[in-house]
Amino acid sequence: MKDNFDYNEFEKRIKQESDRKIFEKVFDTQTLKTLNILATKNLFETLEHIISTGKEAHVFIAKDASGNSRAVKIFKKETTDFKRMHDYIVGDRRFKGIKKDRRNLVYAWARKEYKNLILANKAKLPVPMVLGFKENVIVMEFIGENEEASKRLKDTISTKEQLKNYKEQMIEFIAKLYLAGLIHADLSEYNVLVKKDNLYIIDFGQSVLLNHPHAKEFFERDVRNMATYFSKQGLETNFEEFYLEIKNKKNSLSKKHS
Repeated sequence: MKDNFDYNEFEKRIKQESDRKIFEKVFDTQTLKTLNILATKNLFETLEHIISTGKEAHVFIAKDASGNSRAVKIFKKETTDFKRMHDYIVGDRRFKGIKKDRRNLVYAWARKEYKNLILANKAKLPVPMVLGFKENVIVMEFIGENEEASKRLKDTISTKEQLKNYKEQMIEFIAKLYLAGLIHADLSEYNVLVKKDNLYIIDFGQSVLLNHPHAKEFFERDVRNMATYFSKQGLETNFEEFYLEIKNKKNSLSKKHS
C-alpha cells in the first residue's frame, strides 16, 4: 500500500455520511489502509452501515461485489480496555512475547479472535464463519436477515418452549466448544444472537485454550452466567445442575467420536 493513502478515494466505500464521520473521528490512517487492503482482496466492497458499537470495536455490515452481506469488525486502538485485554492474552501460549504497547495488544486481540473463530468454525459450531483478517480488522459472516442484524438473546422475548430449546442449544454449544479446546470466557445473553430460533455465539477475542491458567475459572463463570439467565427467564436452572448437564453432554459427545 502506498504511503500517500487517499482517504477521499476510500470514502467511496462508506455508504452513509454519518459513518464517514465516525471513520474520520475514530479510526487512524493505518486502519483505513488495512480496510482498503481487505476490500481489494474482495472480502467486501462497500461498508453499508454500523450495526454495533462498543468500547473495543465497531461492527459494520458490508457488501461484497456479489451483494452478499458481511460483518466487518474494527477494533479501536485508543479507547479499548487495555488491562482487560492484557489479562486474557497473558497465559495464552499462542501470544508469548507479545509487546505490551496498546497498538500491538489490540492487533494481538484481533488475531486471537480470528484464531478462536477458526477453531470454532472447524468444529462446526454456531458462530460466524470467519472470512479474513488483518491487523485490527476481521471480516466475517453476517448473522441476520435482509441487512437487519439478528437480535441479542438479551433483547428477545421468548416463550417457555423457546427457552427450553435455547437451553439445550447452549448446553451443546458449551460442551462442543470445550471439546474443540476452547472456553468462551465471556459468555452471557449479551454475546448470543438469535436467528430463527437458532443461537449464534459471538465475540471470541477473550476466549482461551483449555491450558490457560484461568480456564477453569472462566468456564465456571460462563456456566453460571447462562444458568442465571435461564433462571431469571423462568426456567428453574441452577449452576450445579447446568454444569452437570454440560459435563454429561461433553462425555456423551466424546464417546460418540472416540
